[in-house]
Amino acid sequence: MKQYLDLFLHHRQLLDAQAPAVLNRQRERAAQALMQLGMPTRHDEDYRYTDVAAALAPDYGFQLGGSATTALTPDNEHTAADLYAHLARPEDNALTALNTLLAQDVLMVSVPAGTKMKRQVRLFNPQRNAQPLMAHRRILVIAEPDSHLQLILDDKVPSNEKEVKAETLTTTVTEIFVRRGAKVEVYENEQTHTKNHRFSELYVHQEGHSSFIHANLTLQCGLTRNRIHVQLSEPHAETTLLGCTVADGTQHVDANTLIDHSATDCSSHELYKFVLDGQAEGAFAGRILVRPDAQRTLSDETNANLVCTPEAHMWAQPILEIYADDVRCSHGATVGQLSADALFYMQQRGLPPDEARLLLKQAFAADVISKVPDAPIRERFLHLLEQRFSHQLTNCRECHRCL
Repeated sequence: MKQYLDLFLHHRQLLDAQAPAVLNRQRERAAQALMQLGMPTRHDEDYRYTDVAAALAPDYGFQLGGSATTALTPDNEHTAADLYAHLARPEDNALTALNTLLAQDVLMVSVPAGTKMKRQVRLFNPQRNAQPLMAHRRILVIAEPDSHLQLILDDKVPSNEKEVKAETLTTTVTEIFVRRGAKVEVYENEQTHTKNHRFSELYVHQEGHSSFIHANLTLQCGLTRNRIHVQLSEPHAETTLLGCTVADGTQHVDANTLIDHSATDCSSHELYKFVLDGQAEGAFAGRILVRPDAQRTLSDETNANLVCTPEAHMWAQPILEIYADDVRCSHGATVGQLSADALFYMQQRGLPPDEARLLLKQAFAADVISKVPDAPIRERFLHLLEQRFSHQLTNCRECHRCL
């Protein structure tokens, strides 16, 4: 932690010069929060499955200055400042505080009331660094009443890049405000490299009669931790969280979710699946909180995991915390291996053992993607999944770990 605070103190003036005022006003609070909270350790319940200190230990480079920053208009700056103060307070989380401390710009997507965007908004974050480097991204999304937005977030190594050997640290804080009657769909696709350390913090605030859908597809990574905090603050809001992870080698993926039911007549649906090979590690901690006033809540949570080798590890922790009496809530988690009967059945019909294993793994993971409501995005994710299992992705071409 000291190295990040020193970087901030030594280069504060340059940081402020390249960033909008809405970010600069948060930095002192973030520094104080980091000093008070410290970096999370495995002794913290929310971080027991991921060694954050080890991921932050390398001496990452940091590009200061020279970024093209468009100043926010006075109206937007005032709105953004109010929203930042309302939800993503750096005092709440050390990684959010670190991002707040060093982020140099903010991407703001605002959809006017009643606007149904005909095209998707895609944010592509390529990794091209040859030296150890860190990047801190900030995204703010405001969907005004009765609007509709589809947002695609791609983190990947470009297909024409040579092997990436440098350590990389990326932190992303995304804040999404779904106003009354609005609908927001967010689709994330991660195809990075084994030396990438990715920490994503997603905060979602939903008003009445709104809909939020989040689908995450992790196909290649190093160490990834995705934290999602959704608050259903007014009646008749609905949330769907989908997660599909395919990991092998020594890859590590940690999914931590909280769905906070704070109002009556809201619903949430959550499905996460992991396919782990080699010495890969997966973790899922999903908490559903139903507050006393959240009567007539409907919620279901499922985590299913396929552990294909004795060396792979999976931790599953579904949590239901209910303080209301008129609810329908369910949760469950399974950890298992490939079915011997299914393998035998497929081999009896002429499929080689390796091909049979791949098809079973692919079918298991594809079940999550089949829940994606948008047909073109669903087909794209299914295509990427098929490429992953047939070794056609960028980092798969010389790897046969999935066999």
